[in-house]
Amino acid sequence: MVEPDTIVDGRYRVLSRLGSGGMADVYLAEDQLLGRRLAVKVLHHHFAEDQEFVERFRREASSAAGLSHPNIVAIFDRGEWDGTYYIAMEYVPGRSLKALVREQGPLHPVVAIDIVTQILRGARFAHARGVIHRDLKPHNVILDEEGRARVTDFGIAQAGASDMTLTGSIMGTAQYLSPEQAQGHAVSDASDLYAVGVILYELLTGVVPFDGDTAVAIAFKQVSAQPLAPSTVNPMLPAALDEIVLRALAKDPTARYADAEEFIAALQAARERLPASAATAIFAAPSPGTVAHGAVPQGMALSTGVPPGALLLPPDGALLASTSPDGVDEQVDAVRRRRRLLWGLAAAVLLTVAAVAALLLTRSSPGGSVTVPSVAGQSEAAASATLRRVGLIGVPALTANASVASGVVIGETPSAGSAVQKGARVTIAVSTGPGSSALPNVADLTAAQATAKLKKAGFKPTTETQSSATVASGRVISTDPPAGTEAQAGSAVTVLVSGGPAQTSVPDVVGQSRAAAEATLTNAKLTVGEITQQTSTEQSPGAVLEQSPTAGSSLPAGGKVNLTVAQAPTEVAVPNVVGQNEAQASAALGRAGFAPQAISQTTTEASQVGNVLRQSPAAGHKARKGATVMIAVGMLG
Repeated sequence: MVEPDTIVDGRYRVLSRLGSGGMADVYLAEDQLLGRRLAVKVLHHHFAEDQEFVERFRREASSAAGLSHPNIVAIFDRGEWDGTYYIAMEYVPGRSLKALVREQGPLHPVVAIDIVTQILRGARFAHARGVIHRDLKPHNVILDEEGRARVTDFGIAQAGASDMTLTGSIMGTAQYLSPEQAQGHAVSDASDLYAVGVILYELLTGVVPFDGDTAVAIAFKQVSAQPLAPSTVNPMLPAALDEIVLRALAKDPTARYADAEEFIAALQAARERLPASAATAIFAAPSPGTVAHGAVPQGMALSTGVPPGALLLPPDGALLASTSPDGVDEQVDAVRRRRRLLWGLAAAVLLTVAAVAALLLTRSSPGGSVTVPSVAGQSEAAASATLRRVGLIGVPALTANASVASGVVIGETPSAGSAVQKGARVTIAVSTGPGSSALPNVADLTAAQATAKLKKAGFKPTTETQSSATVASGRVISTDPPAGTEAQAGSAVTVLVSGGPAQTSVPDVVGQSRAAAEATLTNAKLTVGEITQQTSTEQSPGAVLEQSPTAGSSLPAGGKVNLTVAQAPTEVAVPNVVGQNEAQASAALGRAGFAPQAISQTTTEASQVGNVLRQSPAAGHKARKGATVMIAVGMLG
């Protein structure tokens, strides 16, 4: 255990212990270089002695450090210290999703969908960068003070859960383990989607699909048992959610959603079919001095002390601000206005209490001066208690600060060390975290223009390419979060840039009839271009002889494929060659487009020798060009 005031790696001063898990201990610490609070996860020494484990831990921490997304707890630093290894990560006040379900039971479908959509957005971002979580569960999802879902341990979980067993025990939480993980098979993005499916099931019903007395028993059910439909557990759920959840929980990874994007689309479609009046919002309101932190080790739920009911579900149709779809901006604004009003009322109450306390102290205690203690770095509640102990009254004043965590005191007025009368009021500046502003609209700008505009507005943009049939290649389609969303300064924004229409492979239609070829191209989202006719004696009329582009080429959706189609040869009248000598007859037939073939026929008349006695087809009969005409040439018998 690391004692308070210990300096980790010459930089991070430990303030207190947040919790412990099977892999590491987590401490609240202060970054002495940047002056901000963060969480430091220190690996247990017995893991530090396993070089293979350490290398995996370091490698995955490095990968996860590149994940900057609003729904992922950020990793700032990693290193070696005191014979073990540590990771410095973002400090997120809030409560775990597991704690919410334990206290609230099943959530309203709209709330469940909005939370899971945020989890999937984080997963989509990580998967696109080759990082698989491997241990997604509600214990690893924190709802921060704004009600936003934050996924913890992205990348780090791979170090501890990349194998099914370690020292004989199943790594990760068995209730959320995919069938392939339970069998020790290769893990993919689909494994994370399975775990998200379990989380969605639990949010909708209040229970997990599979449980048991031991981890091995649960893992066996993950592999072989079929889950009950959520609506059989919670009859209030619509059938559309049954279909979504059960697809995510398919035993075969290929039968699940192709990716997080497809999962999100299914959820949003189901959400739109729910009654509009059912929309709800979550306001996370942790008690003073209690937090659930994003750096909690896997397998450990950190209690926050937040009483049931601290998450309010307003009845007026407000939505989760961080996941609001298009068309609900007015509802989101209403939520924000109500939140500001609540903060204002709370501040007014605090000021009134402080004023009354000051009056009572002035009347009941003798005069005298005291020294203002330093309360910078403390929570608002702790700072107020420190001031009360020396006979002063703390008056909180909220202020935005990008480098100090929300709820932490930045400083006081009069300043620390000043001499003031006992009972005096001291204003304590409490950070609300980074200031927030609405994301600017960058649609249809070039990628360079959009990123420049977002950086100027104080955000951290990254670009992703996405096919589009309506937005020109290289132009911005949209952003995630969407334009107009209120977001903290310095937060990450994904800019979706058009790569042009999606490309499709040209199928092979040579040899098909014209109608069949047109149907094949239509199914491939292509169209028939120019059609030319070509005489053919080998293919049936109407058959495709050639295509351009050739099979296997790539075309954008709607692209044209030109076809060359066979047509029957033209028929002409066979000329009369009877009576002509063989040479004359062959020449005449050749000029008419026919192929002469001579046979001998005996005759007793010397004048007929060498001349054509008969022909087939007969003169005047129509035949296609290139056809054979038999000529019988006389010879003495």
